[in-house]
Amino acid sequence: MRKMLAAWFLPVYLLFLPLNLFSQTNSLDWQLQFLREKNNVSMEINRTIRMETGESFKLILKADEACYCYVIVYDSDQEFYIWYNQPLKKDTGTHLFPLHLVEPSGVETIYVIISNSRQTELERLINLFGINPSRQNTTNLYREIIRLQNSASALGEPAAVIIPSGGSTRGLDSAEEFEGEKGFATKFTGRNLYVRAIGVRH
Repeated sequence: MRKMLAAWFLPVYLLFLPLNLFSQTNSLDWQLQFLREKNNVSMEINRTIRMETGESFKLILKADEACYCYVIVYDSDQEFYIWYNQPLKKDTGTHLFPLHLVEPSGVETIYVIISNSRQTELERLINLFGINPSRQNTTNLYREIIRLQNSASALGEPAAVIIPSGGSTRGLDSAEEFEGEKGFATKFTGRNLYVRAIGVRH
């Protein structure tokens, strides 16, 4: 009976294997808008963004397919802040609440990690860091982010085309609102894992 079952299972498994592989390798397209809160003008992220201490900024994210999203800030105190750790819904603009730039002055690095597969090790380390933000847990989280960044780079640098877009905070709520005259949005396409680092100097 076991031999018959194994003989039946193998071709069925092989039949569905290509479908599983395809779902894991299918590329994911998404868009990002970085907004300076005081005037709702979106900023270009392909270079370090310069702002003043005391200013605030926010992000708007939109993906063409449901996906996993992790946004982690490494601040000028060399500490992590978990800004977002939830799935993104398909074709829905997700507004991250504003972050305030405080002393000490320096560079804040925002890591935006988008993937069509769940990053279980990253989630585990985020949870450990949330329970105990020790130096060891901080180091482990940083190493995992860099590992993912290297993996994404090995896939090839994702496209980061600057396209004109609306400068409104409603910029990604719909296609009509997203396409406008002011500001910038960055569109990423052709990969299934992205790790985008955004630098903010203040």
